[in-house]
Amino acid sequence: MDFLLVPDALTASETRYALAQRNTMGTKVGSFSVLLETLAELWLIEPSELDWNIALQEQALGMENAFWAKSIRVDEPATVAELKAGITFLLNHSPLGARPEAVPSPANRNQRYYNDLVALVRRLEERPDTDQLAEQWFKEHEELCIEPIYVYPRLPENYLYPWQRQVLEILRTKGWVTPEPDKYSFVSSPTPENGNSPIQQFANTLFHSDKAPMELESLHWLTCRDHLQEVEAVTSMVQAAVEQGTKPERIAIVVSKGGDYELWLEKHFEYAGLIASNLRPESGFFDWQSSLIHDLLTSLVQPDIPMAMMSAIINPLMPWAPGVGHKLAERFGKGDDLTLGNEPGEQEKAMLRLLLTPPEPSSAAVLDWVKEIAENTQGPKMKGLGKKRMRALLDNTRRLMGLYSGQPFIEQISNVIRQTPVAPLETQEDRVRYLHAINIIQEGEPLPFQVEELFLLGFNQGHYAYQLEATGPIARESWDQLATVSGLAIPTVEESQNRWEEEFSELMRRADRRVTFLRSLNDHQGGALEPSETLLDMALCIQPLATLDPESLEQPVLKAEHPLLRKTTIQLEQLESPKLNDLELAPELIQQARVNQDGTPKPESPSSLETLMQSPLAWLLYRLGIKSRQWEPKTPDISVQGIIAHKVFELFQTHQKDVWSEVLFDRLFNQAVQEEASFLDSPQWRLKRTRLRNRVYRALNNFAAWCQQENWTISGVELKLQGQLWNTPLKGYVDAVLTNGNQTLIVDYKSSKQGSRLKRLEKGYELQTLIYRELFQQRTKDGEVMSGYYTLNDTTLLTDKPLQPSDQLNVVQPEPDLTAQSAEAVGLVQERLRDLNNGTIKLNEHTDEKFWKDRGITAYALTDNPVVSRFTREEEGNS
Repeated sequence: MDFLLVPDALTASETRYALAQRNTMGTKVGSFSVLLETLAELWLIEPSELDWNIALQEQALGMENAFWAKSIRVDEPATVAELKAGITFLLNHSPLGARPEAVPSPANRNQRYYNDLVALVRRLEERPDTDQLAEQWFKEHEELCIEPIYVYPRLPENYLYPWQRQVLEILRTKGWVTPEPDKYSFVSSPTPENGNSPIQQFANTLFHSDKAPMELESLHWLTCRDHLQEVEAVTSMVQAAVEQGTKPERIAIVVSKGGDYELWLEKHFEYAGLIASNLRPESGFFDWQSSLIHDLLTSLVQPDIPMAMMSAIINPLMPWAPGVGHKLAERFGKGDDLTLGNEPGEQEKAMLRLLLTPPEPSSAAVLDWVKEIAENTQGPKMKGLGKKRMRALLDNTRRLMGLYSGQPFIEQISNVIRQTPVAPLETQEDRVRYLHAINIIQEGEPLPFQVEELFLLGFNQGHYAYQLEATGPIARESWDQLATVSGLAIPTVEESQNRWEEEFSELMRRADRRVTFLRSLNDHQGGALEPSETLLDMALCIQPLATLDPESLEQPVLKAEHPLLRKTTIQLEQLESPKLNDLELAPELIQQARVNQDGTPKPESPSSLETLMQSPLAWLLYRLGIKSRQWEPKTPDISVQGIIAHKVFELFQTHQKDVWSEVLFDRLFNQAVQEEASFLDSPQWRLKRTRLRNRVYRALNNFAAWCQQENWTISGVELKLQGQLWNTPLKGYVDAVLTNGNQTLIVDYKSSKQGSRLKRLEKGYELQTLIYRELFQQRTKDGEVMSGYYTLNDTTLLTDKPLQPSDQLNVVQPEPDLTAQSAEAVGLVQERLRDLNNGTIKLNEHTDEKFWKDRGITAYALTDNPVVSRFTREEEGNS
């Protein structure tokens, strides 16, 4: 068997094409990993059953005296990843058949680190991944094989690792390396059309500062607005080159790593009538199986945070439809009972029952629970996520449970979660090559043929420049010193950089006519981007050192003089903004939003009328249940703080006759947190919980002292009031009702200060105090009824009628009388109700938010629903 050894898949593709042109049979082409697989087949070597990554993790955890012993407890995935990089670098420069030796009497930290890595390598006993085949073959290479393999290297052997060169040397001693030197001479190597062209001179001069500056042509450096404009510019230039007679296969584009250039190029080429070749396949699918296990385990260690279980419920592996899953998740997030609706299937009922029945806090119970849920999923319906893969994930989860079995339950599960990554799964498909197409390669890959036009996209800082290899916990520069004491054939940093420079120069030599570099001035967030560090080396080829100015080489793409750039001026049509008109609906349609399913009227509340007052559209969307479905993690925001404060005051009613103390308050506060926001007991919220506790204590302490001093008694909490105003049924829940003789004070607690509430009373836009006062009087005719707010942040009691001042808390009343306090709000509400009866829904204007703010009202109705924001009018004069 003949084997042509090439550096990468693109070179292999070109080589196979050359062989096909000569009808050559029985010749295999591939990279070094393919050579190892072929050797294993010929020597009948079975791949090792050891999972090297798992062995690395377990052995690293077992070395309690190694330098990483503490860091691996803090961040195990990151530590193991660093160790993997360090060991891989070490083994890449270690010969086959020999174990690396520790440094006797280590003199510094790097040598101690090196000795620990050597000890870990000795525990592992094997090389990582496909390199294991090399070690196995080395032990068997003198045994019989099926047939000889004649290797023809088509890459510089000094670019290989020492152990790879060792493999070739063994084959060479057998006489199996290039036995017939001219046999494949017809597979030509890329050769420039003109070795003295300006581009070839540039490639030979680049990175050699001892050469004199030269005049340069046929190279262009273009700056673009962002990555997208780079793609637009290169598409235009490629299209122009093809139209001018350049063959597509004589054009190549290099893209920098880590961007979306290939995806965008494919789309833009499609519109331009071009074919892109050698593209990487897109990521195939999301790993929903790992996501399910990750979410289920997270729900066990963080039961007070519902988003993990919500995520599991909407996982497409679930046996119910996506719409059902989202409804169930929404209800779960609210704490409502979960139901599957009419005629659910047995599989759906079984799954819901499993999800709502958490297991006992033990490894065995958790594994059984996760396994039972996994067996009830619909995995076979999704590509790449079959039952076999799910069984493998469950086996790995069981292994991890055992690995951390000596830890407390919560810590054990948390470690398993950290070792269960969730990410898109890459497809294993090869790149597709097309004839007569523009080839696209990635930065760092060789170009195995000559082209006329060469474009480099993403010529920004951090790309197209030498980058130190990833060497884990020991810095790359430190390996230069370790190479001496360890006896390993590790190249110095300078040698590695020289090799990279030669590879980059070789890329430049592949262009016969022109090289164009393009870079972005800004990233997608508008941040400034700098050019590649290699621009300085390029400038040294062209400019004298005394007047060196690398960025003067660059030209803005819209102003550059480039032979392929075509720029046209387009007069954009000036579109008029659409005129938004008020909605005119049939009154019967609006009426449907105001009645229950049985036809009875839906009563309004003070908050719904305030919404109607601010935005009729927001009121309509609220009535129709049209709202944002965005998930947000639970945090102690202002609404949560208000809920807890309300609960504490509500619980205080039954203890108002008890002896007041901080011990009593803490009991009430802890109960309120447990019932309303148990997530605040988590360690990460300890500080905010303490601050909230102190603020609520101050408010309740002053309020309780005032009640005792002024003889007010809390006679009711969360009292439901119903009645009718303006021919509209109303209802509401009063936070507290206080009584003192024949006086009644209806109080609403607010987690704010009194300033805005006082302003709306004085401006005549107060609605709630009027509604509660009127509804209470419809229920109880006798006595004097007052209504107001107790603002917790400044411990102020703000009432619509005068009260006696107190030294326990601030007592404030507005200057206008009762009628004036609500006159403007009542008039506007009555107007809105008439509009509804006529079928009119008035839209908001951009000035409305300031209008309400000037009247002491924060208009949440204008900002909470994106539909309201989208249909807000620009013009004035509507409200």
